[in-house]
Amino acid sequence: MNIRCSYCRNSFNLGRDFIAHAVAEADEKRQKHVGVECIKCRKMIKVPVKQMRRFVPRQEAAAEEEEVQA
Repeated sequence: MNIRCSYCRNSFNLGRDFIAHAVAEADEKRQKHVGVECIKCRKMIKVPVKQMRRFVPRQEAAAEEEEVQA
């Protein structure tokens, strides 16, 4: 997932492992946004969880749905 900092306009990628972990953590806390630190200017960027869900690998998403239903 490609992110662009709103302060310094630096573009960087988030890995699938990080995204899967962040979405799972946000679901537990019922958050709508996840704070990601810019790698250049170190300011926090709010990334919507809804947008991050599109980049979660299919296998992990299916496993999480089964856990929620159980």
